[in-house]
This record gives sequence, C-alpha cells and structure tokens, in this order.
Amino acid sequence: MNEQGLKPFIGITGGIGSGKSTICRIFSILGIPVFEADVHARNICDQDPEVKAAILEEFGSRAYLPDGTYNRPWMKGLLQKYPGDIQKLNAIIHPAVRQAAVTWLENAPDSPFYLYESALITARNKPELLKQLIAVSCPLDERIQHIQKRNKSSYMAIMQMIDLQPQPEQYQRGADFVIENGKKDRVWPQIENIMKTLSCFLVFLLLGFQSHGQIKAMTFNIRLDTESDGQDQWKYRAKHCAELIQYHQADIIGMQEAFVHQIKDFAKALPDYAWFGKGRDDGKEAGEFSPLFYNKAKFKLIREKTFWLSDSCEKVGFGWDAACRRVVTWGEFNEIKSGKKFFVFNTHFDHLGKIARRESAKLVLAKVAEIAGKSPAIITGDFNATPDDEPIQIILAKANPQHLIDAESISKAGHYGPYSSFNGFKQEQEGKHIDYIFVKNGVTCSQHATHSETWASRFPTDHFPVSAILHLPN
Repeated sequence: MNEQGLKPFIGITGGIGSGKSTICRIFSILGIPVFEADVHARNICDQDPEVKAAILEEFGSRAYLPDGTYNRPWMKGLLQKYPGDIQKLNAIIHPAVRQAAVTWLENAPDSPFYLYESALITARNKPELLKQLIAVSCPLDERIQHIQKRNKSSYMAIMQMIDLQPQPEQYQRGADFVIENGKKDRVWPQIENIMKTLSCFLVFLLLGFQSHGQIKAMTFNIRLDTESDGQDQWKYRAKHCAELIQYHQADIIGMQEAFVHQIKDFAKALPDYAWFGKGRDDGKEAGEFSPLFYNKAKFKLIREKTFWLSDSCEKVGFGWDAACRRVVTWGEFNEIKSGKKFFVFNTHFDHLGKIARRESAKLVLAKVAEIAGKSPAIITGDFNATPDDEPIQIILAKANPQHLIDAESISKAGHYGPYSSFNGFKQEQEGKHIDYIFVKNGVTCSQHATHSETWASRFPTDHFPVSAILHLPN
C-alpha cells in the first residue's frame, strides 16, 4: 500500500466508443485488476437506498420504475434536454462510487497498480485517490461506428450521447498518458510503454521520498449537534462527515465543536483511527471538545494533554473576554515506520472575545515552543480570525522566534479549492478564511486544499475541511 493507506490507483478514461473497455481488457490480461466505475454506478443507482432517495428528491418519482429499478431511458432523455442536471446527478452518485472503489481496492489481489475505469474523469476532476491518468483517444468517425455496432442507435442519438460527455481535448489535457486507439494505431506498444513507465513511477512513489515522514493533516469543524439546524442536524450529516475523512485518507484530524456523542459516532465509523481530548466545560466529557483523531496503524501516541486558553491554562476556566471556555488538545507522536517524533496541537479560538483571541494567539505560540521545543510541530484549528486579523498576524510574525508558518503559504503545489473556509451550510462566505494548518520546525508542505464536496447539494458541515500533505524533516 502507499503512504495514504491505498494501493496505487491509476485512472483510465475516454469518451463513449473510444475503446477504453477494450484497452482495460488488455491490461486485465496482463494481470492489472480493473475497477469499472460506470458498472458500479449503475448498480448503486439500483441498489443503494441513500442514493435512490437523493435521486428521487432531486429528480422526482419518474427517476425510478414501479419495481424500484432506475429509469435509465427517462433519465437519459432528461439529461439530454437539461445537460446542466448532469452535475447534480454526478454529485449524488460519484461519492458513493468512490467509496465503493476504496472498499474494492482494499480487497483487490496484489498487483503493481490498479485501474479505475470511468468515462467522465478528466485531469480537472480527477479524484485524489488516483495517482495518474490515462486517456484513450479515437477518431470521431470510428467512435460512431463502434457505438452503432453496439446498440444500433441513430446518428443523431449517438451525437447527443457524445455531446453529453467531455470532449477529446478535455480528456487529453493534463492526462499523464494518451493511448491513440484508431484503426491505424498500434495499441500494444503504447500499453507496453505505459506499463514500464508506471512501474518505475510507482517504485519511486512507494519507496522514494514519500516512504516516510508524510502526514496528511486535516482541520475539521464538524458543527455541534443542535436541533436548530433542522435538515442540517448532526443525525443527517454524521455518516457523510466520516466518509469525507475516509475518502481523503486523512492521517491526523483536528476537530472542533465536537460533543462526546459525535466523537463516538466517528470512532464507530472510523475503526482505523484512535482519538483523545477533553470536554472544555469540566475537563472530562461536558461541553465541546477539540479532539485529535489519528491513524493508529501509522502513528504511536506517546503522550497527550489538554490546556485551556486562559491565564490559568492548566485548569478549567474562561480566558479574558471569551464567551466560551476554549481548549488546546495536543499529542506527541512517533511515526511507526521511521520512528520520527512530532507534535500536533488542535484548538478553537473564541468567536466573540477579541482580547481572548489576541491573548490565545500569544499563549499558543508560547506553549508550542515550551512543549514541542525543536521537534516538528503541526497546529490545526478554527481560529475565528482572517489572515489580516490581529491573532493571525501575531501567529505569523517573523520577528517573533516562536512564530508559526501557514502551510498554505509554503505548499509546493499551491492551494486547491475555495479560499474562505466557512460556508454556513449554504456556500462559500466571502472573507471567512478562518480555519488553518500551521507548521513549525522544518515541516514542509507539498499540497494544500479546502474541500467543498457536497452530497445531494448538502454540505457535511458549516465549515469546509482544510487539509495539507506535510513532510517531516529528515
């Protein structure tokens, strides 16, 4: 398996009639297992109760036949009439398909790599679990001939099907490999070259710079459980919050606004993770937690503790002008494979107390320096402050030797996703960049992202989770 817990998954895509299924059969003969995403999507539409419910809610009762099977002809006609609805349908089906892919991959036989076959992947929407992408290309006239042999459709109907999918240039733009599959093209040498290249790439990926010291950190304000949220109550979101963590294969997650029963829901849904933390109102289980979850197969917890954001931080209490008690949860870890030691801190600054946020920033800097010393440190949290606000300016001030570094600012691949991290269960709220991942003492960052996925047009929580792929120093 790779460092994120998954075996090497390579996407293979191409428009209808391009011959990607034939190419996949060749790879299969060569011993490469193939996950057929489109086949799984069809099964999910017929069998998954949550997907069926979401489709019925979005498209109405005609989306399913009286016997409960998916009404494909009717949906096909609807999407041809309203192409914009394709995105709505994909937003319902794709998360379930990708979760099925993770399960399939975990149980797949040993192989140098694995293929994820889907007609709708491009470099722009490639899932994170795919390491590279193969696009299959074929001349339009030959694609039409292939389709006619399969279903005897009219030319107009075939062109409508082709127009509903990405165009050839969209498939090829950003693809790592392109297989030319026209009548005049020799396919085998192209596949042979891809096999050789991928073998070298995956040896480097699995044994090279990512072999040790890589951590995918996430900060995730899960929104407390309150009836006033109506259709966004925790009972409707819990499963999807856990699925988001599992899908993105986060190694360490700093959560905010978590009641103990919400934490227990995560613990049940994510058995590969352990957690620790204390309720902010009594140091036990009362009130919100700022817990830390971690991949227990990858990391060993050496010690953990909680302190309060106040001038008497070792005991339960309010700090300065804060409206709520606030805590920092921290842990010292060893990466099991390498033995590398590092620290993680997670917090949630007060939403009203201006003085509290300023003094909390100073206290966090002092405590990280005191506890972690010169060891690598990762700091996650909802700081209820934007980059221009005083608390963040204090945290980042280079004149202070205790300062932290925003992982986003040093990400080698830049930032992906919305800039603001608060959505209010509606949409990105301009000027609400308040969730951060900070680092210290040699920790570097290769990727940084804000995750804005929805299911059935609903958000898992009122904040977008923020993640970063971090690397411990050698």
